[in-house]
Amino acid sequence: MKPTSVLQAVSLVSLLLVACLASAFPSLSTQTPSPTLASIPQVPTLSFASTSAPDQPSAGLENENLLAAVPPGFKIDYEAEKDNLIVSEMVAQSESVNDWTTLVTVQVFKGTQTTPEQFQENLTQSWFGACPNSESYPVADGVENGYNFVLWMLYCPLNPATQKMEYAYIKAIAGNDSFYDVQVAFRYEPSDEEVTYWMNYLKEVIVCDTRIAEQACP
Repeated sequence: MKPTSVLQAVSLVSLLLVACLASAFPSLSTQTPSPTLASIPQVPTLSFASTSAPDQPSAGLENENLLAAVPPGFKIDYEAEKDNLIVSEMVAQSESVNDWTTLVTVQVFKGTQTTPEQFQENLTQSWFGACPNSESYPVADGVENGYNFVLWMLYCPLNPATQKMEYAYIKAIAGNDSFYDVQVAFRYEPSDEEVTYWMNYLKEVIVCDTRIAEQACP
């Protein structure tokens, strides 16, 4: 399956992580997140809300925030911060970031100003360069809670670093203070039901700002 009609979005892993990020944001070309846990600063705040209570207001939020839930059955297995890049990675309870089948990646580029379309273009071209015969499927773009976003899918038939196929579903959002993207990646061909589930998950990923009434946090 190479889905073309369902909502679609990337995990920058192994070889693709370095190549794609370096091109999407040249200032990161020499930056590699430290493999140690790092705290998340208040601005921007990275808030992992519980999916069991989506209608409850998020407590303690200030200024601009990315709201991304920890999916049921998943855990945060890696967090790091280096310079202007914050990364959090989530995997199934029985897996790790070193050995996973499904990986959710959250990235915050602090203070970075670009458009979702430019990020998509740069990332897609780097992905194509890192993985021969890759494919890209644009899905949606528009405005959510006052912020521009793009949602698309990248497919790698054989990741040179892992010798496995990879499907990556990406949602990129341009904030006022920072740039954000949330990615869901599979090292196998996901079923239609799985794609639908994860696209519903990505639909709930939003940016909000406690300082702006029109972009208020829930």
